[in-house]
Amino acid sequence: MTRDRWRFPLAAVLTGVAAGVAGIALTLLLRAVEHLTFGYTEGSLLVGVRDASPVRRVVALALAGAVVGVAWWAQRRWLRGNVSVTHALAGEPRLPVAATIADAAIQISSAGAGASLGREGAPRQAAAAVAAWLAQRLGLDREQRRLLLACGAGAGLAAVYNVPLSGVAFTLEILLVRDRLRAFVPALVTSAVGTVVAWTVLGDRPTYHVPHVHGGLDLLWTGLAIAPVSAAAGLAFRAVMTRCRTVAPRGRRTLLMIPAAFAILGALGVAYPELLGNGKSLAQLALTGGVGAGAAAALAPLKAVATAMCLRAGAIGGLLTPSFATGAALGVALAAPWSALVPGVTPGAVALLGAATMLSVTQRGPVTAVLLGLEFTHPGFAALPALVLAVAATAAVARVLPRLRPEWARPARTGGR
Repeated sequence: MTRDRWRFPLAAVLTGVAAGVAGIALTLLLRAVEHLTFGYTEGSLLVGVRDASPVRRVVALALAGAVVGVAWWAQRRWLRGNVSVTHALAGEPRLPVAATIADAAIQISSAGAGASLGREGAPRQAAAAVAAWLAQRLGLDREQRRLLLACGAGAGLAAVYNVPLSGVAFTLEILLVRDRLRAFVPALVTSAVGTVVAWTVLGDRPTYHVPHVHGGLDLLWTGLAIAPVSAAAGLAFRAVMTRCRTVAPRGRRTLLMIPAAFAILGALGVAYPELLGNGKSLAQLALTGGVGAGAAAALAPLKAVATAMCLRAGAIGGLLTPSFATGAALGVALAAPWSALVPGVTPGAVALLGAATMLSVTQRGPVTAVLLGLEFTHPGFAALPALVLAVAATAAVARVLPRLRPEWARPARTGGR
């Protein structure tokens, strides 16, 4: 086999390694910022937030907002260049390495300080930037560089969350609109390598620890029942977040708006500490029955409001975990009235269905949502039929609703990260 034929496989393996290293580095940075912001050394973010005084929650977030606001302003001024993965895939498959990694570090620091934004965008960007650089250095052609960039982004997601199959699905279903068959093997290689590399430091446990979900007809009916609500909530969530990103400031106004938004979020966190962070705390509580129906009914819309507020102020971050957490809380809220009709279904099971179905709408990826639901939680394969049916029904309803409500059919392009 000639040297040229080895270039792309070598680039795929190296991209997977880079994704794993990026996932490790950014996760360690996230934890360090969490501990610094809320002054704790052990336990989860929610434990640290609850142990922190109300004054610290507000002041620490305001200070963190000032720091990341200045950092983003400086990054945009001195490290210019497009750092959007989706834009790079649509045009020239290249990302400025310094600007992209700086943006990823700021995103992670923002989430670690308590911003209601996902952390998945950061490792995707960093891995994609390195993949594009590797592809260029190895002399790959334009289409190979494009495939490798997409595979790097999916591998970054896989590494940071220990979700290798979801990383593959994300690459093929959400990032690529063509060449999906050609990209399958490199996507599988990069996601697998990235996940295994990340295991060396981050471990191989699932993101959420939940009891096994028991399948059956009751759970199937629950999936069908939750679909219309999840579809409507997911469409509304996606439209609001798209609008907030579209009108968000990018200049000096962020120096005031981001600290103000973070301070307000800190004040909300005095009463609702579950709102702080990317949504993992809220989702974990919902999936394990740690939050009641009344509190979940309040937390679901508040999580969406908190996320929208951060984006509107000019902060940057992902929406995967916030939408997953919002859907999980919504599922718990719906479980209370539903249990009167189907008493055998637990709130945690409904939370899982709510999280996966809402995620399928907000991310526009039903296969990715099903696999994330499985790999995030390891609920057992008995939950798979209900997850598939619920997500499929939600996708069908989400296609019909915009025709009934034309104003929902206008979400602009997000220029996703």
